[in-house]
Amino acid sequence: MRPAPLDRKLARDLWRLKWQVMAIGLLVACGVAVAVMSFSAQQALGEAQRAFYAESRFADVFAQAKRIPVSRVRDLARLEGVTAVDGRIVEAGLMDVPGLARPATARLVSLPDDDRGALDRVRLVAGRMPDPRRVDEALALRTFMDAAGVRLGDRLTAVIEGRAFTFTIVGAALSPEYVYVPAPQSMMPDDAHQAVIWAPRPAVEQATGMNGAVNAIALRLAPGASAEAVIQQLDRTLARYGGRSAYARADQPSHAFLDAELKELSTSASILPPIFLIVAAALVHLTMTRLVEAEREQIGLLKAFGYGDREATAPYLRMAAVIGLFGAAGGGLAGGLLAAAVVEQYREYFRFPVLEIRFHWGAFAGAAAVAVGATLAGSVAAVRRAAALSPAIAMQPLRPTAYREGVLDRIVRDGAVDQATRIIARNLERFPLRATFAIAGLASSLALLVGTQFLFDSIDRIVEQAYYRSQRWSEAIGFAEARSIAAIGAVRRLPGVFAAEPVRAVSARIKASGREDRIRIVGVEPDASFQRPLDGLDRPVPIKGHGLVISEALAARLGLQPGESARIEVVDGSGPTADVPITGLARDYSGFTAYMDRRALNRLMGEGDVANGAQLLVAADQRPAFYSAIERTPQIIGSSSRDETVAGWRQAMAEAFRVMIMFYVSFAAAIAFGVAYNTSRIALSERSRDLATLRVLGFGQGECAYILVGELAVLALVATPIGVIGGQALAHGLVLAYSRDEMRLPEVISARSYGISIVAYLSAVILAAAMVGRRIWGFDLVAVLKTRE
Repeated sequence: MRPAPLDRKLARDLWRLKWQVMAIGLLVACGVAVAVMSFSAQQALGEAQRAFYAESRFADVFAQAKRIPVSRVRDLARLEGVTAVDGRIVEAGLMDVPGLARPATARLVSLPDDDRGALDRVRLVAGRMPDPRRVDEALALRTFMDAAGVRLGDRLTAVIEGRAFTFTIVGAALSPEYVYVPAPQSMMPDDAHQAVIWAPRPAVEQATGMNGAVNAIALRLAPGASAEAVIQQLDRTLARYGGRSAYARADQPSHAFLDAELKELSTSASILPPIFLIVAAALVHLTMTRLVEAEREQIGLLKAFGYGDREATAPYLRMAAVIGLFGAAGGGLAGGLLAAAVVEQYREYFRFPVLEIRFHWGAFAGAAAVAVGATLAGSVAAVRRAAALSPAIAMQPLRPTAYREGVLDRIVRDGAVDQATRIIARNLERFPLRATFAIAGLASSLALLVGTQFLFDSIDRIVEQAYYRSQRWSEAIGFAEARSIAAIGAVRRLPGVFAAEPVRAVSARIKASGREDRIRIVGVEPDASFQRPLDGLDRPVPIKGHGLVISEALAARLGLQPGESARIEVVDGSGPTADVPITGLARDYSGFTAYMDRRALNRLMGEGDVANGAQLLVAADQRPAFYSAIERTPQIIGSSSRDETVAGWRQAMAEAFRVMIMFYVSFAAAIAFGVAYNTSRIALSERSRDLATLRVLGFGQGECAYILVGELAVLALVATPIGVIGGQALAHGLVLAYSRDEMRLPEVISARSYGISIVAYLSAVILAAAMVGRRIWGFDLVAVLKTRE
């Protein structure tokens, strides 16, 4: 069947403008791809999370205590709103792992006697379950085994509560509580040194001395039950057993980090696609406007031969729809591939039994509809102009442009500026709206580059501030219980230790202005040098009396200022409550941490001169001997190395941002190329006759190319400072969107990032200019100068 005449016209126009159509479609594809990528990855993580939580019966409320008789665990099921309760033993210690210089922190967890009614059940992924009749078999967390090079059948020894627990790993498992396992000092994964070991209850009781008791409780709530009400009941019940403040699933470390990732994906999907689609709509508007102006006579002829307004303008609307559909299809394909790459990266951090990418058809349909709508909206003005043309007027030649003396002509007289440059300036003066559109599009691409490059600068600033300015220790250790300050003297005598400072850290709630947050209060010496809070100018903030120094982020959330008071409720030990003054604000990028004089904190706790950790300066060549010594010290259950923490954090964040930055740089370059190419191509189409005339009058090919791409160069240079300012604004928005409680991003952009962004931006512009400018050398002067019939 032969196509209709207007269909053939549409096909010819699409082929003639194929490069412009592809450039605009690329922008549409970028917007659709970001939406599809974000929502597909979010759907994959969300479904994996829901399936694993349901299969493992992940608890809703968690609590710890010193020692709860097993006989009392069943009584907790009578609490209002509770449908299931599970108790287990969880203790920590150090474990020597062959191949690792530093000992790993081992969490030893008891397996339930009857797995059918248990909560937080493990998922066996390799090997077998331990024989409940044996006390030397255990499961290990799969992430730890992969990172530390541990295999099934390996025999390891952990020191728990001063007792050596030797076991053979017979299986690898995953757990909903440890989908993500952050290291204590960085909140980033340190899988090789964060071991979780599950063993039958008799084996764990023998290793910990917790016969007939548990120290960790998990509760499942009825649908609609109030978690806060259950937590209050649970706290009152467990107080007599040395209970710590219970917390809901939202505060469980693994779940909280995963939930933050899901929110970030949603944020990306809502911020970036509109940028691309708005620029694409503007380019469609420019292209269609030029096309209608160039085809006035054809539109008039169509109407003269009996075509109505709707039929005469339909090809232009259909062209816009084709561009939108073309871009949407490409964006859907690219988004699916990008989502697969993101999910593959997430497998390194979030260990689920099943994590499969599923194309989010709803996101694709919605983004495609918006994309087609944006391109159609961009063509509306041009279509209306075409519909308003009567045949008689349309078939008349265009009225010549009324040229008049411009700003440059009044400022610069003949001879001061060459004629080619004068032509460029005059054209920019006479078409200011077109120039504004081009500048806005180019500036948006540079803004996207600058606004995303800052992420690397933020990480460098966080590392420098946290580990080289605020915290200046080389090694840190943690005790199983708060110990007398005399223990620090013994620590100082360990091999390679130059200096040691005691630390007392407790968990607490802080309340002010009707709001509250969970914080970690770190008690340090007033003159401590290994850990000290710093203000925005990197000056130490003095710790005074019994007051608190809190982070600026926490102060902003609670509406606090120095000199005001806040109520703190400690959730460790006896759980004291007190009103304390805020004596200073610190710029802390790593979370909601508060600082206090260690002795004042001990008085608040009703304890003597104690510490539950120490920060040390250890000689680098003595670290193997130091690690060997702390492995033999039963009271030490945790160890951190600043160098390893920093290296691990840099690697993790670089991997996390590498894919995202690659996406953003590619997308920003696509905007710059699309805008630059379309601007130059439209200019070439409109001015080809003028340029050919200049060639006949004696201008060289280089001068004509200079006139064509010089205009783009001016627009790109004008857009540069605007794009830099826009990038700073975008960085500020991303700081607000992506910062979390456990990591606050500083708004820092280095000269290197500015340089990389501007070079990438100009490279895309130069490529587009070269592709259009080379056409000058291919001009057929006779064909160009012929009058169209």
